[in-house]
Amino acid sequence: MDKYSELINVFSEVLGQSKDYHIAYIYQVGYVSLIGLLSKEDQNASVIVDEIFSSPESMAESLLRNWRWQWFYEHKELLPRKDYDDICKLDSDLPDNLQEQYRQNILNWQSKIRAILQN
Repeated sequence: MDKYSELINVFSEVLGQSKDYHIAYIYQVGYVSLIGLLSKEDQNASVIVDEIFSSPESMAESLLRNWRWQWFYEHKELLPRKDYDDICKLDSDLPDNLQEQYRQNILNWQSKIRAILQN
């Protein structure tokens, strides 16, 4: 299994929960992230290619950003901000009662990513 596939496998649950973020493989392009609504039932689904991944590292960064967005929406009512122009700012913008849980989660994801990328 290549590093791209391993990353997709590790983030499979997170990707399964995503409504508007998807990973696809496009022949002669490679792995990409798609943004928009994608449905097997709806032939007119609207998606755009957001990123073309030039490396497993760039895919890992994108997957981690997607996880951050999902974490943000799950805890939105407990957070001081309503939205972010850059979701990575969430790392330094957490109330005290959420910091420990968030930091443990992000460190766990970073450890999994590191293990894949270093193989």
